[in-house]
Amino acid sequence: MTVIRSRAAGTAARVACVAMAALLASQSVSAQTAPAPTPAAATAPIPIRMVIVTAFEIGADTGDRAGEYQAWAATMPQFLPFPAGFRHLGYDPKKQVLLLSTGIGTNRAAASTMALGLDPRFDLTKAYWMVAAIAGTNPVEASVGSAAWIGDVIDTDYGYAIDPREAPKGWTAGMFARGRSAPYEAPVPTDTSYNLFPLNKGLRDWAYKLTADMTLPDPPVLGEIRAAYKAWPKAIEKPKVIVGDEATGQTFWHGQLLNDHVERWVAYWTGGKGRFVMTAMEDSGVIGALDMLGRVGKADPKRALVLRTGSNYSVQPAGMGAAESLITEGKVLSALQPSLDAAFLVGGRVVDEITGNWAAYADHVPGEASKAPGASRSNQE
Repeated sequence: MTVIRSRAAGTAARVACVAMAALLASQSVSAQTAPAPTPAAATAPIPIRMVIVTAFEIGADTGDRAGEYQAWAATMPQFLPFPAGFRHLGYDPKKQVLLLSTGIGTNRAAASTMALGLDPRFDLTKAYWMVAAIAGTNPVEASVGSAAWIGDVIDTDYGYAIDPREAPKGWTAGMFARGRSAPYEAPVPTDTSYNLFPLNKGLRDWAYKLTADMTLPDPPVLGEIRAAYKAWPKAIEKPKVIVGDEATGQTFWHGQLLNDHVERWVAYWTGGKGRFVMTAMEDSGVIGALDMLGRVGKADPKRALVLRTGSNYSVQPAGMGAAESLITEGKVLSALQPSLDAAFLVGGRVVDEITGNWAAYADHVPGEASKAPGASRSNQE
């Protein structure tokens, strides 16, 4: 297996390969008289215990302004080439952990997850997959810097849409389910698989109990951000570990009116049980890909976890318009670094627990009675 050490090392390797090719070409042994090559011994796939899934990154792997990949990358002893992806893989051979960066958006997340799941170098049949990434926080439910273990992922893209300015009188949104004629029209479509991506809530609850007592970073900048959200009692609480549900889609949306719609959209697809706590951009792609990999025995969708941490609020603060709030987000005050730190701290406890006690978790998913790998998402509902 090729191990990436540095760009210089990669360049040297390419030069060596060119030189070797020239040497072989100069030899006079004809194809007819040369001995047949000996087949290389088959290499067994590397067993993986955990895949850490990140999406948003700013620049280099380490050493500059951090995104989701950096803190984990700093702990990886090796990096492996991943030509089908958007960034090479981090690899810890002792813990048997892979670090994946999918790129931003549901489409790139789905493609990257599928590419890794089908990579013949790895045995992922028993691997746990954990998304550890930042998100927008619904101020109705939580504060910036909080960490949420997700139960249901609800896709916000798939459906019918018209410009709200052309909506009939009485409509509160311009988007509605395919096969329906108005927003949130009952009954919910029979096929929910395009919009509802349920996770293993037994595993989710186990991860929450393991981490619920953790104290999360609360630097002064978070207090300054919270001060503008006094209209929402939960938005001004100190960061903590919670559970809830996530709205995910390709568009980075923002504002009170869209927030109201997404709250209703999440409730609609979850039968009124969902609590919209975080909004993100990748996870229906990740979970959808794992579901498909599960059908062919390449991954176990019941071993998927989603951890999202709040880097901003999904609505504008008091006295500011939605557009101004979105455009200026991160330029004055930012919860980015505290949210990245929370994802690394909370997610790290779960990684260490599972990989450090593999005998307990290899054949038994915590919080679940079933031990059969490869079950499709339909078996979790």
